[in-house]
Amino acid sequence: MGISSILDPSFYQQNRNLLFCAVFIVAFPILTFQITSYLFFRTARSSSSLKTPPTIPYWIPGIFHGVGLAFGTPAYFGKLIKEYGDHSPFVVKAGTLSFLITRDATHVKKILESPKQLTPTSLNIRIYDKAMGSPKEALPLYKGEGEGCEDISNAHLSLPRQYLSGPPLIPLADIYAATFSRNMNSKMFQTTSWTEIEDLWSFFQNDITKATIETLFGSAIFKQYPKLVKDFWEFDNSIENFTKGLPRSVIPSAYTARDRLHEHLKKWLKLTDDVKEAKKLAEQTPAWDTKMGSQFFQARDDACKRAGMNYEARAAEALALLHESNSDNTPSTFWYIVETLRNPILTKHITKKLRKHYIPATSTIDMSSITALPLIQSMHAEIGRLRLATVTVRTNEVDDFKLGDQWVLPKGMSVILFSHDFALNRELWENARRRTTERPLEEFWAERFLVPAEPARDVKTTRKETIGEGKFSMEDLEFLHNTYGSASSGSYPDPGRYLARAIQSATLAVLLCEFEIELSDPDDVEWAIPPIRELAYGTVKPLGKVRLRIRKRHN
Repeated sequence: MGISSILDPSFYQQNRNLLFCAVFIVAFPILTFQITSYLFFRTARSSSSLKTPPTIPYWIPGIFHGVGLAFGTPAYFGKLIKEYGDHSPFVVKAGTLSFLITRDATHVKKILESPKQLTPTSLNIRIYDKAMGSPKEALPLYKGEGEGCEDISNAHLSLPRQYLSGPPLIPLADIYAATFSRNMNSKMFQTTSWTEIEDLWSFFQNDITKATIETLFGSAIFKQYPKLVKDFWEFDNSIENFTKGLPRSVIPSAYTARDRLHEHLKKWLKLTDDVKEAKKLAEQTPAWDTKMGSQFFQARDDACKRAGMNYEARAAEALALLHESNSDNTPSTFWYIVETLRNPILTKHITKKLRKHYIPATSTIDMSSITALPLIQSMHAEIGRLRLATVTVRTNEVDDFKLGDQWVLPKGMSVILFSHDFALNRELWENARRRTTERPLEEFWAERFLVPAEPARDVKTTRKETIGEGKFSMEDLEFLHNTYGSASSGSYPDPGRYLARAIQSATLAVLLCEFEIELSDPDDVEWAIPPIRELAYGTVKPLGKVRLRIRKRHN
């Protein structure tokens, strides 16, 4: 086609339908975006009461924001919060799905205190269906349907509270500490020379995960399945892709790893059933058994059996517990150790405190006393606030749920709460408890959740030279710190924030009481810390390798 043909008026007359379509394709999305932008800001700025939260601008009706959510969901949500966060709450859509993003602490409190109206059921069903690979016939149990639904609810809600908090948790913490200590001492570290760990992230990903699994599931599982840790992390690194429903052709290695996990977990569950039958333990369970694991796992699996689950469904439940107890706990423990070692004053202070509860002759740690230390509790809360970026999802199950006086949520809309978004909001924290913002929220501060008996006269000088004392308190901060869930949130499934604290403190106690450890190059750690606020949620992983030097301590 030459220039003369294009300039010929008859060309446009003959191809006007084609040209109209081309103009429409270009102009329609732009017009749609302009109209939806106007509607968004008009609703966001309106003072009307009981209105539906506005949907952020989009280009194509029907698809809405689906393209952005499909590619890099955490980064996309992070971008939206930066662009529209000042106008929250706002709605993000993907097809028929609607997600409300709110940044108001009063909204969070209302949402988490309404577990009957806003539930995690829809997300949990999707996780068990798409990610854990539960058989279709088991899914109604997670909806609260069928004869065994009460047993499943008990397994996910009551049993974690029964076994993973208070006095029953201490034996588990002791087992973890002893297991992690044994594994570390088997590595033949020397007392006279340093050994360098080149990649602390990978090292902990293996050793902390292994000790956690042995604590919950027993040691025999590794004899039957030596590659359990490797396959678990291959699977868990793709957990979001599973939840999105990506097919096997897109993430083949993750599906293969999950297949192996299911196969071996089913075999192991059959072996545990045989052990129980042989020991006639149908009515009672030991506190911990090498073959059957912890009393918590035994009780949880028994509830699944009473619900009528077959081995395939029970294997999916076991896989879910693997995910719940390791996916966040292992990364958070990594940062717990790193942040401690970054501050030599904190390292010296906490080592002195921990060694008071350590018995060198037997290499045992008083975990009950250690987990009760106010500083340990504050460090755990601070790591969760700063180094865990989690997401809480609740779906409205009722008509027109009132979110305060101004907003109303239609039935079926899901609410998303990003822990990092609230954890870094200075205005909210300052209003809740002014002392928490004495140091920037973007920095790790071990004492942030301590309330001193007497305020320091010169806070800036004192904080740099000493580690303060005080009472641990979450008062007025519960709904700004929802990383581990809230006591009233009905979080499901969740093995407990107290288990996470026990794992973190036991790991730190073993390393500081039985070994000498130090960062090989503290400057490298500064470069390895990822920027915050870029991702709305996801694993906070170092940007580079963190190296550690270690040797056995002379006791």
